[in-house]
Amino acid sequence: MQVVLRVPAFAPVPEVVEFTKRCEDAGFDGVGFVDSQMITRDAVVMLAAAATATHRVRLVPAVTNPITRHVSVWASTAQALDELAPGRIEIWMGRGASSVNLAGMPYATVRRLRETVTNMRRLMAGEWDVFPDVHTRMGGSGRQVPIRIAAAGPQALKLAGAIGDSVLIAAGGNDASLQRARDLVHEGARAAGRDPAEVQISLSLMTSIREQREDAYRWASPLCARNLRNAAWLADAGIDARGMQSPPELDTLYPDFFHAEDWNRAMALSSFLPDDLLAQMAPRVGLVGSPEDCVERLRELSRAGFTEVFMQTIGTMNYPEAELRAFATTIGPAVAALP
Repeated sequence: MQVVLRVPAFAPVPEVVEFTKRCEDAGFDGVGFVDSQMITRDAVVMLAAAATATHRVRLVPAVTNPITRHVSVWASTAQALDELAPGRIEIWMGRGASSVNLAGMPYATVRRLRETVTNMRRLMAGEWDVFPDVHTRMGGSGRQVPIRIAAAGPQALKLAGAIGDSVLIAAGGNDASLQRARDLVHEGARAAGRDPAEVQISLSLMTSIREQREDAYRWASPLCARNLRNAAWLADAGIDARGMQSPPELDTLYPDFFHAEDWNRAMALSSFLPDDLLAQMAPRVGLVGSPEDCVERLRELSRAGFTEVFMQTIGTMNYPEAELRAFATTIGPAVAALP
């Protein structure tokens, strides 16, 4: 099983590069830099800097979008990055989130996502006349840098199965939701004439790992509090939370709920959750608990046929130090023994 770690570039670039080198030393297979220009340092700059400072680890924007950079810019950028770190660059692309809405732009449509992925491949191949009424082609190496489609909704999941070099499922941590998402990816693959078994699927799992599982639960508690509004999630998890309400103050955190600058405030707003309810919800958020808990969860996912996990660490204004330590000492050696 492969494991990629989310690293937010909230600090100066040289600092984040040093942390990335530590991730490589800890044994992670990849590092994904948050691409959200209103919150973090530029992801492309981070990728280039990390490419020249590392030797083995895969490097990806986690996750970019078709809106904030034109497809021709991404095609040229991907090939240039691949020249710095041959075979270690992937482009992970979805519909956009904080990168677009914090800049006053809408999410990309699934149609726009399809066109972007298709045209990016054509540009990287050096094809002529990719853009209407313009007789041009893109110079470059001609190398096709892999494009992974990140998807959560049904139509995006089908698209990912149809055209993605690989797929990143963002469907929560419940087995039922993960299976539904995988089924939709396979449906899209079959409709496009692809063998579903040949479509690599990676899981994006919200991650909080601490030596004491109760500390991990508290760090993830704001996600649990928000999930009180998600009836489908609660039903999949088999959790009865009647009478519990998510505080509206969570929605006032800057710049948004998930990327809150003050995560301690987010946890304080979520402290109303009873310990027993939090203990039911937190492990179902994703990869949340002690290192031993997470090893067992990864073993379950491996038995279910999943071969890669993206640890989407919770918190954007901090380094995932606890996750790095847990992987280096406990999780990594256990994962190495998995298929």
